Amino acid sequence: MIGRRGWETVVAALAALLLGLYAANAVLEVVAVAAFGFLASEMLVFERRFGSFGPDWFDVTRSPGPRRIPTDGDLATSVTVTLRHGPAFRAELWDTVPEAFDLREGATRLSTYAVPGEPVRLSYVLRPRVRGGYLVGPTNVVATDALGLCYRVAVLGESRALTVVPPTVAGRLGRIGVALFTRIQAGLSMRRRGFGTEFRALRPYQTSDDIRHIAWKRSTPTNLVVREFDQESRQEFLVVLDLSRGMDAGLWGRNALDVAVEAAALLANLIARSGEDRVGLLTYADGVYQYLPPGRGPGHFRRLFDNLALAAHRPGLSPLADLLEQATRRLDVRTHLFVFSSVDTAGAGLDRAYASLRAHGHRAYLFVPDRAGFYPPSPEEQATRAMTWAREEERGRLGRALATARSVGLTAFPYDRRGAGDRVLFAYTQIRAWGTVR
Repeated sequence: MIGRRGWETVVAALAALLLGLYAANAVLEVVAVAAFGFLASEMLVFERRFGSFGPDWFDVTRSPGPRRIPTDGDLATSVTVTLRHGPAFRAELWDTVPEAFDLREGATRLSTYAVPGEPVRLSYVLRPRVRGGYLVGPTNVVATDALGLCYRVAVLGESRALTVVPPTVAGRLGRIGVALFTRIQAGLSMRRRGFGTEFRALRPYQTSDDIRHIAWKRSTPTNLVVREFDQESRQEFLVVLDLSRGMDAGLWGRNALDVAVEAAALLANLIARSGEDRVGLLTYADGVYQYLPPGRGPGHFRRLFDNLALAAHRPGLSPLADLLEQATRRLDVRTHLFVFSSVDTAGAGLDRAYASLRAHGHRAYLFVPDRAGFYPPSPEEQATRAMTWAREEERGRLGRALATARSVGLTAFPYDRRGAGDRVLFAYTQIRAWGTVR
């Protein structure tokens, strides 16, 4: 293929040729013909040498890596390309990476001179900005002639699917034991009423254990052991996500739904560390879009985090009354519902739907986005006036939504772009301690 520089030089040679004919200048005519002949011969030689240029000329090896990474994690990868046969050439090598990734180290593009048998390596570290499903790769090699007039492109290897899951916030809180909870665990009260009445076994002491559970008579100064107890009851949780456009408020990668997904991931992390509780997921937009029953285990949590990572806005509305009714139909045992919804459409019969939910033994906690708090202040005066008016309108809407929910007995929490994690942690620790949010 002829590149931009090639076309420019061809046009320049033709222009010189025409100018020489027009001016009847023999010297200019000879120079133009010589230049045109040189360019044509250079292009023909390149096309002859690289006419069969393609992926079969190369061996490509991509380093193994995880299929899932959190948004606060790094992806380190490398690609090694070796020219198996053919002439040496000037090469430009680059790896295809999603635009939602930031380059932390290394380079995804390299200009080099490819020689048969000598490997060329790309090595870099990426960090994702937004959760979701992405493709990393394939690798591209561009061969150019010495003057940069022509080029050939070879696409090597295949793309690798990568799922970016919500950040592992709970991992920063330290290890939460399976059956033993300290009164203060990572600054949070994790004690629950009725806990620890049936002895299970003795095990070595860990720094996260409550010293009151140490079996002093069975311990030595160098080897402390603690009593481990069985939990008396298991809590069921269900995360409910509103996928309607009302959850689209905010900047890219940090809108109301993104913050809700991050808080839901935090809840799932804490439940995964409890060892006994179970958690599920229900997404809704003009009806139930997806339902994952409460469960536990590595496979279940992988599916849960993958579904959270791929949660996206969908057309339609999410009437809160119908959402609660749909959840009630699918739950068999008493469950705590963490509902993240914009409550744009509360729907007639909210009191009846919530009463039915409570009659079946379930409890719901509503997390409503304060959409006025999802946009940073604007530096422009006119935009500031419009934004001030819009914020007042949104705060009025939020107040009405919270009042409607609380009027039927729903516990409601507002949240903004700073996150809903503190509200979720408060609700979860209250449930672990008292069985409900006080």
